[in-house]
Amino acid sequence: MKLLALLILCVLSITGCATRNAGSSSDSVKQNDVDVVESFQELKSNPLSCIAVFPLAAKENDIKGAELIRKELHAHLAPTGIRLIALQRVDAAIKMTNNSLGDLNANVAKSIDCDTIMVGEVTEKSSKYYGVYSEVRAGANIKIIRASTEEILWQGSHTAVIRGGGIPFGIGSFVMNSVFAGMNLYGDQSVWVVQDLARRIVLAIPNLAYRGED
Repeated sequence: MKLLALLILCVLSITGCATRNAGSSSDSVKQNDVDVVESFQELKSNPLSCIAVFPLAAKENDIKGAELIRKELHAHLAPTGIRLIALQRVDAAIKMTNNSLGDLNANVAKSIDCDTIMVGEVTEKSSKYYGVYSEVRAGANIKIIRASTEEILWQGSHTAVIRGGGIPFGIGSFVMNSVFAGMNLYGDQSVWVVQDLARRIVLAIPNLAYRGED
């Protein structure tokens, strides 16, 4: 009975959309469903000339999930036309850089000739199943910084959610919701939710001529 009550509260609290905002703060504004904490005027008036996507901090040692989000951010930045540093080049530079000589980010950025880098952390990467309801989540807190000065040019966070099933109102709906809840955890849902997360984050960055929806 407690589980059913919890499920009802959970489902009633959602709007049916594919995404939600994660922990909006009073200092943030929403841009394309992304909570933008900082967006310097300089970034709005002077578009980025290049960007390098650095490895993201993983949640609960989920390195694979963090790398998937990183790759999707890189892929969604590609249609903007910005000079994008290849992930392999970034990784190679990180391995070759001696962080004992100073700030690792600044030294790597200098070696790849791109002072604006994207860093961040995975805030959520999970799948949950409640019998007649399920959801797949992917969230991240992303920053664009000027590596040489450590100045934050932009910061935003978002959690994307794909849901399946719902509150059963009879035997028929119970069976159908159970099927939909189970189907939601299979296939490419875990990839789609990450793609939605990356798309929304890139759309929220000022002055990027994003063409991902053309």
